[in-house]
Amino acid sequence: MGSQMKKKTIQNAVASTFLIATSPAWAKGSGAGTSEGGKSQLGVNQLSLEEFPGRNATVCTDPNDNAGKGGANAIPNDLDIAVDPFKDNYIGVEFVVRDIIAHNTDYILYLVYSPQLSPTPQMPTPKSTNKLGVDLSGLEIVAIMDIPAQTLLAQGSTRLGAADPRPHSAVSFSFNFDTSTLPGFVRDNAKVYFQAALISKSNFNAGRFSEMILSEVDTVGFVANNCAAGSNSINAGDDDGLSKSGSIVPDNVQVQPGSGTGGK
Repeated sequence: MGSQMKKKTIQNAVASTFLIATSPAWAKGSGAGTSEGGKSQLGVNQLSLEEFPGRNATVCTDPNDNAGKGGANAIPNDLDIAVDPFKDNYIGVEFVVRDIIAHNTDYILYLVYSPQLSPTPQMPTPKSTNKLGVDLSGLEIVAIMDIPAQTLLAQGSTRLGAADPRPHSAVSFSFNFDTSTLPGFVRDNAKVYFQAALISKSNFNAGRFSEMILSEVDTVGFVANNCAAGSNSINAGDDDGLSKSGSIVPDNVQVQPGSGTGGK
């Protein structure tokens, strides 16, 4: 299935789900609460989503925001991006989605955004600890990609122990912002909300989107030129658009700039 066809398929499915979600009959089964099993596990019932500065962009974080310290995320989930759309023709941000556990079947990974949040989940996702937080009425697809099946091999024991036969990987891709629209976001102090989802290709093709697992919702705003006074700023480390500082990218995140495929 081609990329544009996939986008059309999921957009149609999301539109249909929105109609179902607004019906009184569906409201009793909103899918709120924790996933089956209750315990949050990266790759099993949740994903992690992070944004890193790309070319001509600076990520601004609040030093008092502890959301990204410890746990799954290295960077807080609520941040600003400092840009100068009048100066730069190319403004990029690197998105990193993890942990994606190897499976012996094909999966689909996609990233969506919406200009607003929904007060309640608009789609039941009983297998996901994180619920669909973005509002469906303004949802657009940022990226969609294949995560091919990986063969799971038995791992032998050593004196140190044994490796998990299902490795965890990260997927990264660069998103190029439309510089003609950014001045309006800066002027209006507008926010956008991003969320990633993973679903098997068989469930994707059958339209069973309740089977997906989701990341947390990340909130992104835009400010002109420089981060606000008192904010921490994270700049791109090189032309690839990713900081190479170990304090920004955790050691256990394998980032492959612009790959568009699952890490191995």
